[in-house]
Amino acid sequence: MYKLVVSDIDETLITKDGVVTPENIAAIQAVQDKGITFMLATGRSFNDFQRILTDLGTVGLEKHYSISYNGGVITENKNNKILYKNALEQDFVHQIFEIGATYDGVLIHLFALHHTFTYRMTESERNFMDNPFQLEELTDANLDFLGDMEILKINFQADDMEQLRAIHQQLPQEVISNHDINYSSGRYLEFNPKGINKGEAVRVVAKEMGITPSEILCIGDNINDLSMVRYAGTGVSVANGVPELKEIADHICDNDHNNSAVAEAFNHFVLKK
Repeated sequence: MYKLVVSDIDETLITKDGVVTPENIAAIQAVQDKGITFMLATGRSFNDFQRILTDLGTVGLEKHYSISYNGGVITENKNNKILYKNALEQDFVHQIFEIGATYDGVLIHLFALHHTFTYRMTESERNFMDNPFQLEELTDANLDFLGDMEILKINFQADDMEQLRAIHQQLPQEVISNHDINYSSGRYLEFNPKGINKGEAVRVVAKEMGITPSEILCIGDNINDLSMVRYAGTGVSVANGVPELKEIADHICDNDHNNSAVAEAFNHFVLKK
């Protein structure tokens, strides 16, 4: 019997147009009607998925949680109470920013709890983000203004994923060894503190709920979903999932994110339709 079902957002729950399909909404509501908790687990910032929580009807619910920043923050939907938070080291924030700034065509996002600071913002990236009003665009590469502000995650963004993979391979070994590094949305190279990932965050929520992995289903599409799909008793990849995720998933959906893959998974495993 499932007690927790978890979904990634981008390229999993929402379509390419940023919409949750009626089929996905209906399946999520049916799951919750059975007393099963639904949770989002995303690399997005805390403010960048509140509209989706509202669309799903889970905003403001007690004992319902959301995972943001790839596991850097866990909040309870009721009053946005923070259950867990883990930030990057200040020295690393400056180090990785300086590295990213040396590459032409690479945009850099610094994610604080309620703000996103962006260096080299582009119009296409502004349109891609769900809540650009929380952005503060940086005009130079000086981060002294941050002071001791906590940065929870850093993204490099480029239109060419091969450029990001090359940057990853060229990073100093201490950066690679001491941080969780992921890819998402076909456009991001993401940096979190070591041990901070969606799978670990789902484990924290499971402990809070008093449940085991066998009572959890997780569905995703990309490298940053590997840890939670591997942790869950039932791990699912959407049809558009990357090969690395499909390889370890217990089930691969017939449908992609544009065709209600989340509803397919929930109907098959949880609702038994």
